Amino acid sequence: MRDQNSEYISKLKLEDFKILLQEFDIELDEETQETVLSIIKNNQYALVHDQYQFVLENYIKKLTSEFTCQKIISLLNNYFKPLLKI
Repeated sequence: MRDQNSEYISKLKLEDFKILLQEFDIELDEETQETVLSIIKNNQYALVHDQYQFVLENYIKKLTSEFTCQKIISLLNNYFKPLLKI
């Protein structure tokens, strides 16, 4: 199941990611959306292991505000992380 969820994340399309952003009330420009999605797809290990999450946070903070970063971290913790911990 975990491999299927990892594959789901790897294949997630920008259009579907935009829906998730809306559900979490996160507003980002198109370029930042693409970058954050790429970060998620390419750093699944850091999503699962809490000791590496700060790396994701620091990178996302460089792209967004602190407030928006915390919303994105909430999305990661409440949507993506549970998918990978099965």
